[in-house]
Amino acid sequence: MSEMPTNNFKITYSDDLNPPADQIEFVNQNETTPGSEEGQYIYTMPSAFRFGHRTSFTNKAGLLIMVVGLLLLVGLVYVGFLIITKNPIFNFNPAPTNELVAVTSSMPTTTLTESSPTTSSEVIIDLSDPEQAYLQLRLQLDQALTLEDYLKAFIAGASRAKAQELTEQAAEINNLSESQKSSTLSISKSMLIPLEASDKITKEINGNQATLTITKADTGRVAIVTMLFEDGQWRLDNEHWQDEVTTSTTEVVAPEVSESSTATTTKELLIEDLNLDKDSDQDGLTDKEEALLGTKSDTADSDGDGYDDLTEIRSGYDPAGQGKLTNNRNLKLVEHGPWSVIVPASWTQQLGRDNSAIFRADDGQFIQLTILGKVASQDLASWYQEMFNVDADQVPEITTHGANEVVMSPDGLTYYLTKPGLDDLIALTYNPESNYLLSYNNIFHLMIDNLIIK
Repeated sequence: MSEMPTNNFKITYSDDLNPPADQIEFVNQNETTPGSEEGQYIYTMPSAFRFGHRTSFTNKAGLLIMVVGLLLLVGLVYVGFLIITKNPIFNFNPAPTNELVAVTSSMPTTTLTESSPTTSSEVIIDLSDPEQAYLQLRLQLDQALTLEDYLKAFIAGASRAKAQELTEQAAEINNLSESQKSSTLSISKSMLIPLEASDKITKEINGNQATLTITKADTGRVAIVTMLFEDGQWRLDNEHWQDEVTTSTTEVVAPEVSESSTATTTKELLIEDLNLDKDSDQDGLTDKEEALLGTKSDTADSDGDGYDDLTEIRSGYDPAGQGKLTNNRNLKLVEHGPWSVIVPASWTQQLGRDNSAIFRADDGQFIQLTILGKVASQDLASWYQEMFNVDADQVPEITTHGANEVVMSPDGLTYYLTKPGLDDLIALTYNPESNYLLSYNNIFHLMIDNLIIK
């Protein structure tokens, strides 16, 4: 204390925090004597700083503060763990719907063999819904790595009748070489019309049969898919695609397994058995080809330069005007993956994810391009021997078109092209469809001559 107080307190002690005034006696400093009781100095803490009685409220507040602190500590530990493990703190992914985008983006890969790809997350597909069952089958077929996987997936998702047909075909697999298996798989997968998230799918269920109508958003093509409910799930029974402006239909998906398997659906025919389509001016170009190239169907020399139209095409020149064939405005260059080729500009094109392609005319005829595997060190002649199981003296002549080596299939409807040292080759197949007319044979050879393998 800095100074002695002028008054001392004589206090009668009490348990009360605030003793009544009659218990406090004030005495003067000069009236006290040393050692007297009245002269004792008593220093007390100011009342503003004294603790009062603890109440239940203060106890609860302290407990609440401890609980909140503990929760904050646990939250910080959890967030730190998620940051270290790189897991998302919150997952806002919506539940999958029946739309194509939801199915294709989250569809699991069903394990058919040990070589089939799998995913770490598992999504349950509702096979009691025909649309979900169809899309699951399409995804499995698209992801199949071997012909065996492809047929297993197809048999598992097909109706009893179709599965029986496929089982008979699967029994012939052992008779095929690895090249033939690869070729058949590539051709089968290339025939699958790719589905996109923007495509519209409607379904109509009538008892044990369902009809899916698929409309392509980009081309307007329509597919009719028939599903049958058998053994507790929906199974594919039939599928065919129809062009928007034509009535021709193409049934897809099922592979054709045979020792001379090619891309054409008329492989039992030879090209010399087919008739040439109408050629009014008898210049070797059909009237349909003349229309595609912009030349005249009533004269053999459309541009009047002294060379007939077919001779100019085979020489790489434009029969409808000046310059090279690539200058013809009715043709276009298509580049996809490891190749590029010239095709009629008016033809529709379907480019596959495996670098395959189908170029289709308005009358339904089409030319198909597929990628086939081979050993890099294997030359074209030895590959052909293995592919078609023939002796060396039965291999057709290997010709050269630009930088490509070319050989023709036995039926004359497929040409195989490759470059020395490549691990694969390209097959170009002309499919005359059901009318068995060679309407675009010159266009076919124009594509062969102008195919560039990168």
